[in-house]
Amino acid sequence: MLNMEPPDGESGGGSVASSCVSVRIVRTEEQTSLMMQRFTAYVIEVNDFGRCSEASHRYGDFETLHKALLTECPGLHLPPMPPKGVDGTDVAVVATRKVELEKLMRAMLGSPEVLMEKQLHLWKFLNLSNPTVIASRFVCVPRSRGNTLRTLAKLVEPKYKDDVYRLGHPAVLDLLMEGLRELRGGGMDSGHWSQQSESRVAICKLLSGALGGSDEARARLIQADVIAQLLGLVERDEFALDDARIALNVIVAREAEKLDTILAGFLRRGGLSQLAVLATRAKCQEFVAKLLWLAWDAPVRAPFAQPGGQGLRILQALLKSPMPTCSLLGAVLLAGLIASGDFDAEPAHRSEALRLVRSVLQDTQAATDPQFSKTLCGANSSLVRLAGLLDDADLAPLVLGLLCAAKPQPAKLSRIAGNLASIVGDKGGLIHNEETRARAAELLLHIQGTGASAPSTGPGMSSTTSAGASAGGMELQQCEGIAAHEESLDTALRTQLEEGVARSQQALQLRGEGVREASATARHRLQPLPTLDFQAFDKSFSSFKIARESWEKILRESEILHHDMESQLLDLRAARPSSVDPHLYKERLLSAERIYAEVKSQREALAVADADAREKQTRAEASSAHYRRAADDVKRLEEEIGSLRIQKTEKETQATKLRHKANTPSLDQMKQQAAAAIERSLAQARELQTIGQRVQQGDPDHLREGESRDQKIAEITRKLAEMKTQHQRLVQQQKDLDFDPRELNDQASRIEAEASDLASRADSLELRRMEADRERSDKIGSSTRDSQDARYAQDQRSSLAAQLSTTESEAKRQLSALQPLIQEHHAGWQRLLAQQKKLDADQHVLTGKVDEMARSAETENIMRSSLVEQVDHLMGDLQRLRSFLSEVGSSPLPVVRPSAAPSGSAAAPNDLFGSAPAAAPAAAPAAAPDDLFGSTTPDVFDDGPLLAGSPLAPSPAVATTVRPSMPAGLLQEEDPIPSLSPSAHAAETNHIVQTTSPSALNAASVPAPAPLDDDDFDAFLREDNSAVSLSGAATAASPTTAPADEL
Repeated sequence: MLNMEPPDGESGGGSVASSCVSVRIVRTEEQTSLMMQRFTAYVIEVNDFGRCSEASHRYGDFETLHKALLTECPGLHLPPMPPKGVDGTDVAVVATRKVELEKLMRAMLGSPEVLMEKQLHLWKFLNLSNPTVIASRFVCVPRSRGNTLRTLAKLVEPKYKDDVYRLGHPAVLDLLMEGLRELRGGGMDSGHWSQQSESRVAICKLLSGALGGSDEARARLIQADVIAQLLGLVERDEFALDDARIALNVIVAREAEKLDTILAGFLRRGGLSQLAVLATRAKCQEFVAKLLWLAWDAPVRAPFAQPGGQGLRILQALLKSPMPTCSLLGAVLLAGLIASGDFDAEPAHRSEALRLVRSVLQDTQAATDPQFSKTLCGANSSLVRLAGLLDDADLAPLVLGLLCAAKPQPAKLSRIAGNLASIVGDKGGLIHNEETRARAAELLLHIQGTGASAPSTGPGMSSTTSAGASAGGMELQQCEGIAAHEESLDTALRTQLEEGVARSQQALQLRGEGVREASATARHRLQPLPTLDFQAFDKSFSSFKIARESWEKILRESEILHHDMESQLLDLRAARPSSVDPHLYKERLLSAERIYAEVKSQREALAVADADAREKQTRAEASSAHYRRAADDVKRLEEEIGSLRIQKTEKETQATKLRHKANTPSLDQMKQQAAAAIERSLAQARELQTIGQRVQQGDPDHLREGESRDQKIAEITRKLAEMKTQHQRLVQQQKDLDFDPRELNDQASRIEAEASDLASRADSLELRRMEADRERSDKIGSSTRDSQDARYAQDQRSSLAAQLSTTESEAKRQLSALQPLIQEHHAGWQRLLAQQKKLDADQHVLTGKVDEMARSAETENIMRSSLVEQVDHLMGDLQRLRSFLSEVGSSPLPVVRPSAAPSGSAAAPNDLFGSAPAAAPAAAPAAAPDDLFGSTTPDVFDDGPLLAGSPLAPSPAVATTVRPSMPAGLLQEEDPIPSLSPSAHAAETNHIVQTTSPSALNAASVPAPAPLDDDDFDAFLREDNSAVSLSGAATAASPTTAPADEL
């Protein structure tokens, strides 16, 4: 990835498009230093991940870099620097250096040691920043990727916005996708650089930076199926959703116009199965719903419109999501399929889908979440889809109800103001009912309240001008039909207001009679109660209980302590220190003493053998040293003899060469020829210099056809260099011929004499060597005998040591086996002594317990007498309270009934306190519409019906009015009063039965309806079956009985 571009005329290397960092010397410049010396600067073009810059350096800078790298990286192999010591501005030298320096740079950039070098010599030389260093190391040095990954992730920070382009390079993108695939399918034990802590976060951040950096990088990643890989992370670990969302959000934001095409391609390549898995996880359901809604156009909807297919199963999981906002988005997605006509071919499927949408969108409480509102209407494409939903008469009231609850930003909502105005202007209810028009009018008022004006309508939106636009922003042509539109708006809002007021008035009448009856009864029965002083009784009773508990506790502790002491006495009488037989224990101790005596004897024998072995070893070492010295003397003499003989041979050879040289034939003629050759060489050099000067002055006579002046100068320079080398060779040859034959013969005679002297010295040393060799032979025999004695002594010592080791091991084994018995014996005696001491201490404790029991008995007697007095006082007070309660309950007040409800109003309110059952209405209500949730229409999802049938509402004939039961426990506290006689108690009970109506008893036995679980989708729809229709009309069910705790 990191390489050099080849120089002109060479092949190899990569192009700029395929390399991360590349360099090449594009030109040279002749410059002048501060000391007014001319030098050549080599201009380097640096390609930094696609962006080019230049760096200029002279030869000395390259040399300094070369030395620094070799110093910082021992063992580094780099090409040598071009030769120094010639003219650095010479054209031929510059051309040669340019090629060599490029090769040197190529080697540096290809070395991992140079790239990882801590002082950053190469990077500073090329004027490259730290982001380039980190990115290059990440790409080109595999062993560093684990460490550089977290640092590279900092490029996505705002302060590095000018450096993030490096993440879009193909090499970086390929590595990021490799790491992403490894995170999805690899294991922690794979050893891959991506399988480290926090690598997942770093890779997702880097992908987000690459996706947002350039269109090319984003297209490359999308083509590499980055969406599937990111969702694969979430599929493997749902906690990766927050990390993957970072990168996916960039795709959604930057590819908003093509998001439907991108997501459709993802679904075709198996993405539908991935979404099916994610849709079953509560943490991922809302993300799946948002992703689908942002791209819910025809290409994406197609896989979801197949009855019984995997797409509809995904929508089913979203509808059943425990997150209310996710269920709402799932319903909107299903509504999109209905509005686009995907179910028109099968009316039963359309009806079933519409039923599901209606069941979810009837409860829009979760739509008040601002985040849901932003998701629903944040994008312009989302508003286009909502406008399409409003064109469907069945979906319009549901979608309008959702928008009324969500209350999107008026500026966004104003884009569909034309559609809302068309719904409001539907006079006579030809398409939409009054409730739908009222909700559309409410949204228009929401837009008008902020002064937002409707922009130009887009595809799929009505061109009708928004009536909610502010007056200051209206165009003149918008005044056409404004009166009729405002009239429709007022009518729709007035209808909604009147229906709301009627419902509130009906509910108030249903509850008014109960409130008045309860108030009258309360005023009679809630008279001030007689005073009951329970505090003194409670205090006395608590003191008595405490005294009893204290006495009982002390008694129980004393009995336990006494029983424990008896057990301890029995144990101590029959106790032994340990479970081992005393005779066996003593025998094992004596055996341990005997084996230790044997160990001591063997240790003494080993000490004697060890001293003898050391003495004999010392004697053997001394004999060996004498032998080595004798051998060294022989070796030294042999080396001296060999050296003298070599010198003698060299002297004889040198004398022979001198005599041969002195007898050289035609010596004078050879000297003359050498001098003549030197003169010719100098003349040719002077001639070439003259030609070079004329060529530099512009003389064209010496130029061949098509040859330039620089080429001619280069040729002359090359020839001069060759002639210079030839001249030096001729001068050396002349020096070799300059000698006197007589002097050489005399010198040869002297050398031969020296050789004869060396031969005599060698013979003398040979005699000394023979004598030393005889002495060495004598020493070797003595050394051998001493060595054998030392080995024998050492073997004997080793035998004794092995025997001692065996005996010691046996002794240690017996001691190890005996040690637990000894510890057990000692611990047993300690335990027995501790038990005896504890028994003495328990004697003192028991004495104290006996004294404390006597004191507790006296305290209990006093508290018991006090409690008897308090019970007598309390019984008198309770009798007075019973008489008061009988008096209050025997005089009920008459109940004032309100006037009858006018004809055509809602059913009479329930009697909360036991009035007669309400009469059946004079006229039967209108027939209820078909049950959308209990029909026999086959389910569009083929895995069984998603919803259970709802229970039928009670018929008007069995509707009854009940009163709430009395508060639990109110009469139960009065029953056990001991002052009441049996006859009085029976009378009171009879009175209660007579004043309690049968309806009240029924109400007490009828269980209250179970609370609705918002997370239970089926229960939610079953509850909605008995609800009021969207238009506000009452259903066929009569008023249900009020729960027992209604008041």
